[in-house]
Amino acid sequence: MNSPRLQAFLALIAVSAMWGVAGPVIKMTLNHIPPFTFLWIRFCVVGLITIPWYIAYLYRRTISLKDIMILSLFGLMSTTIHLSLIFLGIERTTSTEAMLIGSIAPIFIVLLGVIRLKEHVTSRELIGMALVLLGTGFTILQPLLSGNGFTNVTGNSIILFSNIVFALFVFYSKKNFRHYSPLFITLHSSIVAVVTYFPLALIENGGTLPSFALLTSSGTVFFGIMYMAIVSYIMAYLLFEFGMSKIEISEGSIYTYIQPIFAAPVAVLWLHEAITVPFIIGATIIVAGVVLTERK
Repeated sequence: MNSPRLQAFLALIAVSAMWGVAGPVIKMTLNHIPPFTFLWIRFCVVGLITIPWYIAYLYRRTISLKDIMILSLFGLMSTTIHLSLIFLGIERTTSTEAMLIGSIAPIFIVLLGVIRLKEHVTSRELIGMALVLLGTGFTILQPLLSGNGFTNVTGNSIILFSNIVFALFVFYSKKNFRHYSPLFITLHSSIVAVVTYFPLALIENGGTLPSFALLTSSGTVFFGIMYMAIVSYIMAYLLFEFGMSKIEISEGSIYTYIQPIFAAPVAVLWLHEAITVPFIIGATIIVAGVVLTERK
C-alpha cells in the first residue's frame, strides 16, 4: 500500500471509529438530556469553533442570496431533519441496531442514482442491493423476535428514514452545488442547525431557554456533547476530507459499512446491550449484500 493510500486508510478508519462510537455516546447522553437540547448545545459549540472559517470563506467570495437560501434548505435536510431522526431513532432502539441500519446509507445513494439518473447496475449489484434491503428489513423487525416489542421497531424505522433523507441530501447537493466546497456546505449547515434547533429546544423545555449549565450538569453530558461536537463532527469531518482527497470517491463508501464494528463493543461495555442471534442474522445478510454490491 503506497503512502497516500495508507494515509487515506488510516484517516478513514479513524473516522469510522469516531462515527461508530458516536451511536453509543448519543444513547448514553440521551439518558441525561433531551435530544433537541443536546443537538442545539452541540451545534452552538461547533459554531463557536468554526465560525471564523465560515466568515473567512464569505470574505473571499460572494454568494448569491438564492444560493444562500438553497444551501440553507440543504442544511435543513442534512442537520435539522437528518440528525433529528437519528437522535429520535437512537432514543427508541439500541445503538448497535441504529448504527447497523445507519451504515447502509451509501446503498440508498446508489439506489437513488439508479432511479433518478437511470444509472446502469449489474445483476450482481441488484442482488447485492436486494440482500442489503432484506437484511435491513430483518434488522428493523428483529426486536419482535428478541422480545423488545414495537419501541425498537419504531426506532429502527426512524433510522431507516434518516438514511433516505441523507441520500436525498447527498444526491441533490452534489448535483446543484459542485462549485461550493464540501467544507463550506458543512459549515453553513452547522449555522442552520443552531438557528433551527433553538425553537425545538425551547419547545422541548416548555418555553424555557436551554441553559449551557447543562454542559456541566454531569460528566456524561459534558463528554457526550463535546465528543459529538469536536470529535464526531469537526475532527471526523476534517479527517474524512483528507482521506477522500487521496482515493476514489467510490472507494470511500466501504468505510461507512464498518462503523458497527466499532459501535458494537462500546455498546456492550458501556450500555450493556446484547448482541442477539436475530441481530447477527440481519447483519450477516447485510454484509453479504454489501460485498456483492461493492465488489469490483
